[in-house]
Amino acid sequence: MANYAVFSRLIFALTIMLWFGLLQAGVTPVGDMTHEKDAKPGERYRQVIVVQNTDSHPAEVKLYQTDYSFVADGSTHYDPPGNMPRSNAKWVGLSRDLITVPANATERIEYEVRVPAEKGLTGTYWSMIMVEPIAKGSRESAEALPDNTTAISQVLRYGIQVVTNIGKGGQTELTFVNPRLVQEEGKRFFTIDVANTGQRSLRPALWLELYSDKGSPVGKFQGEARRLYPGTSSAYKIDLGQTPNGKYLGMVAADGTGDNLFGANVELEIK
Repeated sequence: MANYAVFSRLIFALTIMLWFGLLQAGVTPVGDMTHEKDAKPGERYRQVIVVQNTDSHPAEVKLYQTDYSFVADGSTHYDPPGNMPRSNAKWVGLSRDLITVPANATERIEYEVRVPAEKGLTGTYWSMIMVEPIAKGSRESAEALPDNTTAISQVLRYGIQVVTNIGKGGQTELTFVNPRLVQEEGKRFFTIDVANTGQRSLRPALWLELYSDKGSPVGKFQGEARRLYPGTSSAYKIDLGQTPNGKYLGMVAADGTGDNLFGANVELEIK
């Protein structure tokens, strides 16, 4: 009889956990997940985050800041706010860091960016505002779970990138390293790591022009465009399609914004 009671409480707890998990799933930010603004030293500007709750119950949500960076090995870092050299986290002030979004409704949270009036500020500065639903019954929740229940919740959070471009100055530069060929799911890819070693954010679109070892054009292969902040890097992959095996000379190029064009020569052998 005792075992049956324990089993019944466990089933009930799991049901409650599933129900609470579904409640969290209905809370999402609305609109662009990157807020980018051009500003001058000493300037202030305001932005708005809109959080939507599509469930039939109110939802608690917390907002907090982190730094944000990523590197070509695929790792992403959310460090304490204000630690990175180009973090603008300390410029950002949230009007609220804890909200309750009514059922089937939205809630607006304002934040202000105060750019320091300092000489020498130039280029791109950025950080992230995290929007994270609070599971009911958790330590942070104002609503407790029923007696004899335990909730294990999966944290689901959304990151909104807050980007401030100071003026039109700042060096723009990309570095290409570690060119290689990889095979995935029967396809062959040219892969190269691209690092933003300048001072301004870029969104380079990559492509590869291949030539035979005698200099004859073989084809142009288009890659994707990605945002790269200063000091970040990413591994770009370009599908080589049905290119025959052989040795090739290549030029990899990246088209940044405006007149920014970057390139590097590579040699590769497709086997």
